[in-house]
Amino acid sequence: MSYEEACEFLELLRPKGFHMDLGPITEGCSSMGQPQSEYPSVHIGGTNGKGSTAAFMTEILMKSGYRVGLYTSPHLVNVRERIQVNRKEISEDDFSNVIGMIRNSLMDERSLSFFEMLTLAAFVHFRESKVEIAVFETGLGGRLDATNVIIPKVSIITPISFDHTEHIGRTLSEIAREKAGIIKRGVPTVTAYQPAEVMNVIKNACDDIGSPLCTASPDDVKGELGLKGEHQRQNASCAVQAADILVEYGFHIDNVEKALLETSWPGRLEVVSQSPMVILDGAHNVAGAESLACFVRSSVPKKKAVLMLGVLGDKDFSGLIRPLAPLFSRIICVRAPSERAASPKDLAAAARSSGADISIEDGVVDALKKTMKKLGKDETLIVSGSLTVVGEAKAFFNRIS
Repeated sequence: MSYEEACEFLELLRPKGFHMDLGPITEGCSSMGQPQSEYPSVHIGGTNGKGSTAAFMTEILMKSGYRVGLYTSPHLVNVRERIQVNRKEISEDDFSNVIGMIRNSLMDERSLSFFEMLTLAAFVHFRESKVEIAVFETGLGGRLDATNVIIPKVSIITPISFDHTEHIGRTLSEIAREKAGIIKRGVPTVTAYQPAEVMNVIKNACDDIGSPLCTASPDDVKGELGLKGEHQRQNASCAVQAADILVEYGFHIDNVEKALLETSWPGRLEVVSQSPMVILDGAHNVAGAESLACFVRSSVPKKKAVLMLGVLGDKDFSGLIRPLAPLFSRIICVRAPSERAASPKDLAAAARSSGADISIEDGVVDALKKTMKKLGKDETLIVSGSLTVVGEAKAFFNRIS
């Protein structure tokens, strides 16, 4: 199977959508000899900060001398970003080989969804790559997420807020119950600070099944971080707390401050151009927008701040825009590259009361080409609202660099 054939096969699995059922992935793991049980792991769930926390965790383990697998989602530019060993994405040859191997092992080659197939591919690739530990980020929810077949050494729950309400719950408590589904009997759980109703759900879940619980404080992380934004201290503290727990399992953890300083993660307050300054941030829900707003208030003068925004239609885009719009002199509303995209006209209507200069563009790339020509050297452009928008913008800047 070639790399192109592997990608085409994966695309055939997309229409299966969300299984919300561990049966298919459990059968897939069985057919491949339970690869997820061949190495210790860390499991990360939550709403915001999962990828950043996974990046901090991975860097800490790498700086401590371990060979580390990392599985995250979604990808920004290419699907191989999701599966990494020591922060190097899986090669095209290895990717096509592992997808072909799994396809040939299944009685029904389309029994798995797109996400389940990639999750199983990560399990297998990490076994074949002889990782010493792997870090897994949940895709959607937690309880019935395909990654939840692992039995980790420690579970991490990052800040929980409203997102994917059509799939995992309409209230914070309902969402928290799904996210808390990654908590395992006897496996320590680290949680970020949470709203009271969320913390109650997590505490009750830990008490019910006997999972030792500790809360990570952002105040415990003092040094400079490689990722921008004060909210990253909470994510870093979760990783540090989890690393401390791994010590109890015999892991040797070292160079933590250096690891936190050298952590990088694409699409999260990522600088892709210095002059003019362009920053990509994948904030796609209200909590993410509030964290981005905090960064803009502290770092970018309003008269010099320009926002390019594209949002998916199933998000609370009015709530997302509310904390951001007053901080920008210009807002460019674009259509996210997705069938689920919100109309740029609807985004513009939601932003209009801010008093900013509002414009509408259809495509992300065309909007970037026009904006970069007009952007002053002392202005800062922030591209946000959806990881699909950020991914397209990142690909654009990769090409022109």
